[in-house]
Amino acid sequence: MPRKTRTIVRANHYRELSEKYLSHLLTLGYVQETCRGRQLILNEYLAWLEQRGEERVTEISAAEIKNYHDYLQHRKNYQNGGILSAKSIHGHMKVIEQVYTWLLKKGQIQSHPMSKIKIAYPRQKNERVVLSQAEIELLYNTCDSHWERAILSLAYGCGLRAGEMEDLDISDLRLRENELVVRRGKGNKRRIIPLSRGVRSDLVNYYQKERHKLRKLCVNQGEKRRSEKAFMLNQRGTRMREFTYNKYLKRIIDRTSNQTIKDKEISLHNLRHSIATHLIERGMAIEQVRQFLGHSQLETTQVYTHISSHQLKDLIQ
Repeated sequence: MPRKTRTIVRANHYRELSEKYLSHLLTLGYVQETCRGRQLILNEYLAWLEQRGEERVTEISAAEIKNYHDYLQHRKNYQNGGILSAKSIHGHMKVIEQVYTWLLKKGQIQSHPMSKIKIAYPRQKNERVVLSQAEIELLYNTCDSHWERAILSLAYGCGLRAGEMEDLDISDLRLRENELVVRRGKGNKRRIIPLSRGVRSDLVNYYQKERHKLRKLCVNQGEKRRSEKAFMLNQRGTRMREFTYNKYLKRIIDRTSNQTIKDKEISLHNLRHSIATHLIERGMAIEQVRQFLGHSQLETTQVYTHISSHQLKDLIQ
């Protein structure tokens, strides 16, 4: 299998930028492998600029970034010898976009060169994967901590998106009212999610029995203060980040030793899709499911719940 040779960044100021970006990501609380992966993507971009004689990343135009996007579309995939997938290219460009956002906040550039470049996420053509209720139960039974059950209950029991799980604060849980508040969902929309008895129990058990232990693991006082309001903490005692949830979901799945579930390549979003489908199967009205998921349009909910076009037309009428 072809292997990629190590990307070499020769200019000292580019290498310094790369190391500072890595340090920035680590400060934000991302895990080491994710930080390193994003740094490697940045290094490839910097090496490409060097080859074209570009000496300052802060002086790159939108046209040059579009040229880099064109380069990625033809760049060899060093894992399989083909070309990069649309999803991989999107990931590369998002990292470059985040780097320029970081530089803008630092005052090193006056305007964002990618502000007018639209990076559309590649649409998945295949049917979305749904777990059966028995498979969901198996995931819960495989958990070995209240922390893991809380992850499942937020993703499946509450149908939260990964970003909504990351933003969740302690104050967003209204346990007396059996409610969870999503302050800024997709499109900055606010919604309230009712908590079932089981979901409430999972969240309470984690908060009362395990969160304080995780909090003690954080030795950096600045990070500790920034994570004080966070409901879900990671294994370093800081706010759980979006990508970390999928990492631990995979560990739960691997522990089931169930090849059928493993082959489905489940992510948090599949759990959100699963709860929507299960609610429809149990007779919940599509409008209620729409509110539960935080969708603006019934047509969007149709995609998640496999409702027929005839049913949808009747509901709209």
